Formats: sequence, C-alpha cells, structure tokens
Amino acid sequence: MSDKNIYENSVTLIGSLPPIKGISPYCYELMTSLSRSIHVEFIGFEKMYPDFLYPGGKSKEDGIIPDFSKIPNVSVRNILTYYNPLSWIWAGLTIKSKVVHAQWWSHVLAPIYFVILSLCKIRGKKIIITVHNVTPHEKNNFNQYLNKTILFFGDQFIVHSLRNIEELHDIFGINKEKIIKIPHGISKIKSSKIEKKVLREKLGLPISKKIILCFGGIRDYKGIDVVLEALSIISKKKDDVLLIIAGQPWVDWSKYEEIIQKNNLDDYVKLFLKFIPSNEMSYFYYASDLAVLPYRNFTSQSGAGSEALSYKIPLIVSDVGGLPELVKDKNCIIQPNNPDDLADKILTILNDENLHIKLSRESGELADEYSWNTVAKKTVNLYEMLMKMQHIKNKNSKEISVTLEN
Repeated sequence: MSDKNIYENSVTLIGSLPPIKGISPYCYELMTSLSRSIHVEFIGFEKMYPDFLYPGGKSKEDGIIPDFSKIPNVSVRNILTYYNPLSWIWAGLTIKSKVVHAQWWSHVLAPIYFVILSLCKIRGKKIIITVHNVTPHEKNNFNQYLNKTILFFGDQFIVHSLRNIEELHDIFGINKEKIIKIPHGISKIKSSKIEKKVLREKLGLPISKKIILCFGGIRDYKGIDVVLEALSIISKKKDDVLLIIAGQPWVDWSKYEEIIQKNNLDDYVKLFLKFIPSNEMSYFYYASDLAVLPYRNFTSQSGAGSEALSYKIPLIVSDVGGLPELVKDKNCIIQPNNPDDLADKILTILNDENLHIKLSRESGELADEYSWNTVAKKTVNLYEMLMKMQHIKNKNSKEISVTLEN
C-alpha cells in the first residue's frame, strides 16, 4: 500500500513514549490500541526538557525500551527536542495524516506545541486535543494563558470526566459540542500470580497488617498531609495498619515528616520516596489492601487511580475532578481536606471483609468499562466524525464555488 493510501486512514499522535517519564504509558497504550483499527503516526520527544527540571534529575525511566518497529500499523518518530526549534518546525511540516491528535498535559511544552499546531493549522489539518489537565497542577495566570493559547488550535477536545466538560467550557469558553468525554484507559485486569506474602517480603512489609497505598509523584495537591493526619486517627483505633507512600517527591518532604514525628507514626508508615519504575509498580498494588487518592484539588483523571482498578483494589477518592468516576459506591468518596472523613472511610472498609470484597469486585467492573479497547473505539469514532464533517464542508464549498462561477 502506498504512503498516500496509508495516511488517508490514519491519525498523527503528538505526545511522549517510554522511556520518558510522565504521560508516556498513557500514550503508548493509546497508540497500540488505536493501531488495531487505523494506522498511527506518532510524533514524540527525544528530549522533552532538561533533566534538572525533573525531581530526581532524570526525565527518562531506566529499563527496557519498547521496540516500536515491532508494533503493526505504527510509525514512530521521536524527533522533538526542547532545545531545537528546527525539530518543532520539521514535525509540523512533515506530519502526514489529515487528523492530528495532540496530548496536552504540561504548560512547559507550550512553545513546542504552538509551533507544531500552527503549522498543522496552516496545512489544513484537523486538530483534536486531549486535555489531561484543564488547569495546571501549579496554578497561576501565566500557566492559564499558555493553556488558552494551545487550546485555541483545537477543532475537537477530549477530556476524561464529565466535570472536565463543564470546566473546559466555564474556564476557556469552549463550546460543549466540541468536547467529548472519553475515560482514561485502564490496562487489562491483572491476574495475581504472585502471592501477597511473597511481594510483602520482597518490599520489606509485614505480612499480617492491613496495608493502605498512596501511590504516585508527591505534590502538594495530592493531599499527603491529609492521609497522614487520617492515619494518626486510625492508629488510635486500629494498630494492625500500615500506610505505604510510594513516589518521587516534587516538593520538600520535611513538612510531611513533621506530621509523622508529631503523631508518632513511624511504626505506621513505610516510605518509598523515589520514582517507581513501571515494571515494579505491580509489587505495590498486589501487596496492598486499599488505595487512597485524598487529592485536595484536581481537574482531571488519575493514572494511579486507573491503575488501581486494574488490580481490583478498593479505592477511596476525594470529590474533585474526575476521581468520583473511579468508584461505584459513593460512600468511597470523601470531601477534600477532611482527615476525619478519610479515616472513617478507611476504617469502615478495613473492618468489613464483605464490603472489601464488594468494592474489589466493583473496581474490576469499572476496569472492564474503561478498557483501552473501548477507549480506542470511541476515539476512532471521533476521528471518523471529524473527517466526515470536513468532507461535507469541502463538498458544500465546492458546490458554492461552482454556483458562483455559473
């Protein structure tokens, strides 16, 4: 098949792929899932930003790099570098598909996206933007301005929750008819082939305790202080609990350490304050009984929460952003900044085995609903709708032109 025919039925994704940290696992799953229906051209990063800007000083994950050439129906060009504007221009000028699907998640990338999407617009491409964060995690007026600048280029928008539709409309004035909710994809449900006992021994965790997991990069908005304050309440009522905090700190850890020391929680907390490679992530989920997302503010969906569902782990989430959509039982939703509410919910679940079994089952059911195959199908339908609309528009323009000439 000629290149022309291939790119008639294709999409160009813009984002990042492993080994780059951050959103790369999402982009990889989306790319491979879409490739089962259409050809995917992926424009990615060789170097996204300087390592010193990233906590831990490394923007790339150690480990095995996927061989993208072995994925059928996919062509990957990791050509973008933050320090070379020519790579941005080259990407914008050489994108082959008629539909460009940009993943937008970091205001730092705004200059790169501005150049690429400007050139795509000039070349008549249709642009879809998946907005992973309607407002930046670190809010300020300049970041909001950068967001607005990039969103200007979108013909259609994808968000991960119903609340995001309202927020995108209210904050940026985007017509709701241009916004569609497609959930954050969830990897295939994991079957536990490793005994919890073995994994706990591997991580140096006690066998007999109930383990609560707080997983992911540590940032102010994630409410680590809230879960620690909740733990101080729980520890006075139940002594067989342990909280795991696993992730790379993006903020000064000392303020959280003060809470631990003030409440004598050393025996109730196990810290893994480092970046957790994707091939070790399963250890923590398999070893845990319950996962918590006590975010104080948030406008998107959580990759850590979605991952928990694939392991059929009960979740407790804050009533912010799209987090409530990760649970079926609304009793698992807490108010932000409320340690008492969180402590009460945790104790209720850990003390009721039947409830724990029910919530585990419901996590698995949601994982099925949010599978990557479902995400890919909805996304391809959007591509087809956009191209159909463009075809009708072009046809009408030609008919009007012919009429005027006659």
